[in-house]
Amino acid sequence: MLRSPLLNRRVLVLVGGYGAGKTQLAISLALMWAREGQRVALVDLDLINPYFRSRELTEPLEVEGVEVIRPEGDLAFAENPSLPPQIDGALRDKTRRVVLDVGGNETGATIVGRYHNLLEASDIAVLQVVNVFRPFSTLEEIENLRLAIERKSHLKVQGWINNSNLIAWTTLENWQAAAELMQNLAEQSKIPLAACGVNPQWANKVGLPWEPDWIPVERYLNLGWKDPVKVQ
Repeated sequence: MLRSPLLNRRVLVLVGGYGAGKTQLAISLALMWAREGQRVALVDLDLINPYFRSRELTEPLEVEGVEVIRPEGDLAFAENPSLPPQIDGALRDKTRRVVLDVGGNETGATIVGRYHNLLEASDIAVLQVVNVFRPFSTLEEIENLRLAIERKSHLKVQGWINNSNLIAWTTLENWQAAAELMQNLAEQSKIPLAACGVNPQWANKVGLPWEPDWIPVERYLNLGWKDPVKVQ
């Protein structure tokens, strides 16, 4: 169990900017819960980016016990996308943990806004994922994006997830700079830092002891120019 009360809510809604790492985090969280023996649904609500979506791993995730719910067919990418009724069912099912992987920026948040009446319960947390090494990641830009996401989704961001990395090129100095910026963001916004997404192999390599509010994030999606990654 993760230390942050927000991370232990029944439903987690991951929002944020393009390329912040929401999908990798969503997959990692869903697998972690499934391996603990919990019933888990991963809802792929990313209808914006045609690449790096959790639905690409539907088969291996379902073998692990994760139900992947995603829109099907061409209507998934229509101006008014058709969303499966299983999403509504998963959000109402108190016996399941659910993680929603929401498309990037305020455009993706518009889609999750359809479910805002179901996403305002006390067992649900809306968390904004931040990678400070992506473009448009100054304090002001991150806060402006939060406000835009809140307007479009009709939901309030309740916590930040620091997922700052430069993949294999991340240094300890990068991590320390990101941690300082995220602390300033939490103080400025009055919104707590709920967790950090950290690759366990990287943390071990640079000598960082594992913290209880860190989410172990592996790379599960194929980056396109590399060989496919398998869920193990």
